[in-house]
Amino acid sequence: MKNITIILLAGWLVGCSAAASESAPADASETTERSSVWFDVGYKEAAEGSGVKDNASLSEWYGEAEVNRTAYLEGYAKGQAELCQEDKVTALAQEKKPFPASCDSVDSAESLRQAWQQHADH
Repeated sequence: MKNITIILLAGWLVGCSAAASESAPADASETTERSSVWFDVGYKEAAEGSGVKDNASLSEWYGEAEVNRTAYLEGYAKGQAELCQEDKVTALAQEKKPFPASCDSVDSAESLRQAWQQHADH
């Protein structure tokens, strides 16, 4: 009788463990998907020259109550890295477009603004 009880108990524990591990990936993939969405939002905003937004603005603009700030800022930094280069900002100046707000907070902002200004004046 003890052996049957032990076998049933072990089977029950294994079943519970399997059920718990099956539900974990769904939660993890949902979290990853949300992170990816916020990364993409941050990237797009920086690459288009927009300034960084606070969580309240992001919630309002994108209709999401929960903002993944870390993913948003990581995407924003990648968008800045691609846009905030001298050749890109001078091309914007030549097209008579404003200096991108997303480049105001990069380390090279001053030199980028000077390069943009030189080409905007011509």
